[in-house]
Amino acid sequence: MKSIFPSLVLANAVALSCMSGAHAATAEATTVYIECKTATGTLKGSGVVVSAEGHVLTARHVLGLKPDDPVPSNIECAGSIGVADPKATRAMIPQPIEVSVDAALLQFQDTKEYEFIRVCKFENWMIRRKIFVAGFPGKTETGVPSFREGVLSTTKRNAKGVLETDGQTIAGMSGGPAFSNNLKGLVGIVIGAQFSLQGTVNYFGILPIEQRYIEEFQLKVSDEPCYHREREVRDLPTWSTGMGPVKLGVGVNEGTCFLGRVWGMFNDSQDEVGVDIQDDEYVLKGDDRSGGSIGASARCIWYD
Repeated sequence: MKSIFPSLVLANAVALSCMSGAHAATAEATTVYIECKTATGTLKGSGVVVSAEGHVLTARHVLGLKPDDPVPSNIECAGSIGVADPKATRAMIPQPIEVSVDAALLQFQDTKEYEFIRVCKFENWMIRRKIFVAGFPGKTETGVPSFREGVLSTTKRNAKGVLETDGQTIAGMSGGPAFSNNLKGLVGIVIGAQFSLQGTVNYFGILPIEQRYIEEFQLKVSDEPCYHREREVRDLPTWSTGMGPVKLGVGVNEGTCFLGRVWGMFNDSQDEVGVDIQDDEYVLKGDDRSGGSIGASARCIWYD
């Protein structure tokens, strides 16, 4: 097989929200269109905003560099957030960080507070979990980010730290974000594709977020999980007579909840317990008309 790095022409023009301090960022509002002028021409790719100061994580080859190449002072990069519009790009400064993998950090020159995505450290138990890879493919005819669903096919990285996925990426998506299925955080960045000698795609690759990248790029860790190791929610609260609705801590887009167990004396035809939805979150509640004592518990299952 050919090396993944010479084959990156597929993902280059020649790898959701608890994101920001304001907790208002979306996947679309943190995906960045990037153009970098190098000695060999203008390269186009994607990236993702990872700090309130406007730092953008992307693939190193979007800057025309290999993993071990130092960042030269003559590279000129510009980007636009949420839209691929060369007329809307703003200057970005490459940061002098050496990591020996296909990742680089840029920073917008504007001094303002940016919405950004937090990260989730990749762990081996995340195998087969769903992801969304995003970026600006092809000639970006629509001008908006494209999202492709896939799974983390393995937990084994190759010699270059790249992880296999079936989230299909094409030219222009290199360096773009790989979001968790619930869009709660960033689990990697798009690297490219590995080809066979016949020219067919063996797999698509992302660089997963590991602890050393969190430290070296000073990435912010998500305060909500990207995935749950166990599907069933543990230690849920119960409801009993005299209590108001009890929040179960699971949103309607995060999982499903249902009545698990009931107890007590239901002496009135209008005595009831059940699971309901309030403000897009599951709650356990009841109504005791008989003046006795009743109670209930629920079960909840995460979607991821």
